[in-house]
Amino acid sequence: MKKLYIVGSGGFSKQVIEIVEIINKKQEIYEIEGIIDDDKSMLGKKVFGYKVIGTTNHLNEISKKEKSYAVIAISNGRVKEKISKILLNINYINLIHPSAVISDYTNIGQGNVICGGVIINPDCIIGDHCHINIGSTFGHDVTLDNYVTIMPGSNISGNVNIKCKAMIGTGSVIIQGLEIGSETKIGAGAVLTKNAYNKNTYVGVPAKKVSYDSKG
Repeated sequence: MKKLYIVGSGGFSKQVIEIVEIINKKQEIYEIEGIIDDDKSMLGKKVFGYKVIGTTNHLNEISKKEKSYAVIAISNGRVKEKISKILLNINYINLIHPSAVISDYTNIGQGNVICGGVIINPDCIIGDHCHINIGSTFGHDVTLDNYVTIMPGSNISGNVNIKCKAMIGTGSVIIQGLEIGSETKIGAGAVLTKNAYNKNTYVGVPAKKVSYDSKG
């Protein structure tokens, strides 16, 4: 079995752990060795019986001695990017819920988490360290850059291009052919009918820009 470390002990780690357990019921592939969190106050605490065993530095030390697998269970794109650059010699897995329906004509990178009930149609491209949450649907030719987070129940039409570290809110609808900029946030329940530009937040029906994040 592959020794797997879950990076992050927040709420999403519960979903990740459950996906691992469901996969293992069908075929034993992963052994969860522990949870990694840079919040040292979490050390020794447990999520579903799995203990927080150390920080990312600790995992780097482990990976020097043995082949180690990991998945980042944190939704914030900037944090995912930072962690992926801190951890060295780690083998990132794609963790895919068995109920997800993914076209054979989809190209998937590494370190992605695809939750239950997700549907991904042909010729989609998924980058690295993306999270696609429960019940989200992708039309054909959707592209996600690295570190994108798709919240539950999002419906993304065909030929949509979502740039790195963007976050698509719960229950949002993206019409076909749009581009969503880097680090842009689409609010829960929003219906996006026009392109959304870098680091902006869009909410409403139809979605309109409400704020701009100047932090780089």
